[in-house]
Amino acid sequence: MNTYEEAFKGLNGAQKQAVTTIDGPVLVIAGPGTGKTQLLGVRVAHILQKTDTAPQNILCLTFTENGAENMRERLTRFIGRHAYDIKIGTYHGFGSDLIRRFPEAFAETRLQVPADELTKRQILRGIVENLSYHNPIKQLHHHLGDLIGTISEVKRALLDAESLRAIASENNTFLVFANSEVQTIFADVGKMPTTAAKSLLLFEPLLGALQKLVPKDPVHPRFGSLAGVATTQLQQAVTEAQQTNKSTPLTAWKKEWLEKDADNNFVFGGSLKNRRIESLASVFEQYQEALALNGWYDFDDMIIRAIQALETHPELRYSLQEQYLYILLDEFQDTNAAQLRLVQLLSDNPVHEGRPNVLAVGDDDQAIYAFQGAQYSNMLDFYRMYRDVKVVSLTENYRSSTDILTTARNISTQIEARLEKHFEAMSKDLVAANSRLAARTELERCEFLSDVAQYDWIAQQIKKRIDSGTS
Repeated sequence: MNTYEEAFKGLNGAQKQAVTTIDGPVLVIAGPGTGKTQLLGVRVAHILQKTDTAPQNILCLTFTENGAENMRERLTRFIGRHAYDIKIGTYHGFGSDLIRRFPEAFAETRLQVPADELTKRQILRGIVENLSYHNPIKQLHHHLGDLIGTISEVKRALLDAESLRAIASENNTFLVFANSEVQTIFADVGKMPTTAAKSLLLFEPLLGALQKLVPKDPVHPRFGSLAGVATTQLQQAVTEAQQTNKSTPLTAWKKEWLEKDADNNFVFGGSLKNRRIESLASVFEQYQEALALNGWYDFDDMIIRAIQALETHPELRYSLQEQYLYILLDEFQDTNAAQLRLVQLLSDNPVHEGRPNVLAVGDDDQAIYAFQGAQYSNMLDFYRMYRDVKVVSLTENYRSSTDILTTARNISTQIEARLEKHFEAMSKDLVAANSRLAARTELERCEFLSDVAQYDWIAQQIKKRIDSGTS
């Protein structure tokens, strides 16, 4: 029996379901320690065993270089040297590879040299230095790293200068009318009331007024509108105040959304932030022009340019869709809007009738790259993007004892935005499945005065176990 057959035999029922469902889209919700890496490797080997698919027709994308290396190493054990014929890499690496392989599709953008950190700083320093001192972004002259990060987030969210201006314009319209309502309702209020009854006399009329300002079609549907966010949060605060008979939630909303003007009147906050968005649009535009002028592209452009090439060159898109018959996506909870769009373009061939052979593996509870634009909702978008998606939940944990899993479950269920709530029959209640682990675990809660003290304690615990013979 070869390694693949041994690995396949060792899979549990849910893992086998994800491995053998090779026709159509599959979404695997894989909690920690449930063997997702093993699943991915066995699935690739299974496709090669059960179909006439060549290794070159399989694409595996993950979030980090380390993840890609681990996947290839495992595949090598299953299928030998053919693992090097499978395209395995990161989203950015795949985009960079397209730029290299199909230069004709990127000729109009003259992408030649990737821009390093120093180059990006030099470009932005020149732009910021030429801004008026009244420009709200001028103060970032000494914080160019923050500006670089913001521009990166804009790209990962698939926004551009025009989108930023449209969002700022929509925000401004809301702020003008919202301020008018606030000034009318709070005209004679010098100090906020402290009881729920009196507070609700102010905030219930304000809620009614704001609800009329929410646009039916936001300029950027993915993010909604400022009016929609403010109104939704106020609705929640009003409801909680009515149920608890406490003004605390209304006070919290007020601190978040209202401020005082020069005449000591309450006004809707956010005008400065909105002017920053307007200014950012111009800076972003100049930054992109400087890159294009010199034939440079930054890290995020590897994906953005790939998306643009696939959108404007259907022959390239169809060729890649023909090449990659099976797509596997690891750590899908950490993908952002740009990466999701890339996947969509690689799989939306009409011949699939909305059911391409794409498998995405992820766990919304393990989403750690929100600072890079990642959104766990991309997993929900994946489910909605295709037709008849097979959802498989891995719940057998091979890494931890029952005590640890129960404690983790008690913490994770406090998270309000969880994928589990969108699938009625899905359970993410992990079960300890490794009989070699101790049935019970000693859990200890420790508090430290500093990070250094915490790290020292952890290191000492590890040393004690090594000294006592633990591998």
